[in-house]
Amino acid sequence: MTIGTNIKTLRRERDITQEQLAEFLNVSAQAVSQWETDKTAPDISLLPILANVFGVTTDCILGVDITKENEKIKTIVEDSKKSYAQSKFEEAIAVLEKWRKEFPRSYEIMYWLAENLSCLGRYSEAVELCKKILSECTDDEIRCQTTQTLIYAYRNSGSRQRAVEIAKTCPPTWSSKEDMLMFLLEKTDADFKPNLQEYMLFCLGRLEMGLRMLGNDEASYSADDRLKLLKQCVSVCETVFCDGDTAYHSYSLAGTFDDMSVIYANRKDTENTLLCLEKEAEHAARFLGYDFNSHYTSPAFRGKEVMDWMPDPDGKNLADDLLEGLNCPVYDFVRDTERFKAVIGRLKKLSEK
Repeated sequence: MTIGTNIKTLRRERDITQEQLAEFLNVSAQAVSQWETDKTAPDISLLPILANVFGVTTDCILGVDITKENEKIKTIVEDSKKSYAQSKFEEAIAVLEKWRKEFPRSYEIMYWLAENLSCLGRYSEAVELCKKILSECTDDEIRCQTTQTLIYAYRNSGSRQRAVEIAKTCPPTWSSKEDMLMFLLEKTDADFKPNLQEYMLFCLGRLEMGLRMLGNDEASYSADDRLKLLKQCVSVCETVFCDGDTAYHSYSLAGTFDDMSVIYANRKDTENTLLCLEKEAEHAARFLGYDFNSHYTSPAFRGKEVMDWMPDPDGKNLADDLLEGLNCPVYDFVRDTERFKAVIGRLKKLSEK
């Protein structure tokens, strides 16, 4: 198809008259007519404006095979995600930078490049790339993902106030896509269950996080209240995942039991300290041994694929972090017990995976 034919097709699809398009571009209707009959072609400077009017790329107007390009970009992104999931950020960056030269207008490639740069601690580069995406990209989903990456990049680079300022411009929870669709979709709609499950998982994760954050607030809560909050965190998760398919939630549960073990250890409560440490190791084993290509079986999320896990930037796994915490002197009173040694042994085996 010619440029003129593409312009004519896009204009009609969007129910725009030649006169209206001419007004948008500050040209005559006759000029538009001549483009569409291939008598002349629009000036190159008008291509970005045409693309913006029609909500497409300039490649689409020029007749580049967008389908093949999108398929190639999808393959590139999926391959980079595999490296990302294994904390191979440098490998992912090398691939994405290479393909960005061929697809300089692919904001999906740009986004994943920024995300990997941020994970590798190259925050200034990630920030600049995020700014470029947000200044040019019109895809709402990519813009939302990019905003999140930008916020974390600012925070992790020490610009916490800038991160807070951007976060305050984000839509409130109650006007999010998932929240709106929860009330609008009918049970017969194909997106009803997937949207509801996705939103419930998000809300559950945030509830767990909130309870755990409060449970670690020593300035506002007594040790007894902190234990109640942390136990509520565990209870909520175990109630919803009644089949024990906690998947990536076992990551936070391992940390929650670790938090409780510290409180009990400060009280020299041997039995509860060891119980929490054993639960901590159990959830670490669940998390590190879980098949993230599987599906939930608990009723609330049955049939939903377990979501991908974001890797630790330092390359450590959960067992490494927990082992480091168990070096704390607060555990000295149980360090020589067989149960404590068993926890250490289990975590060491998990650390080697």
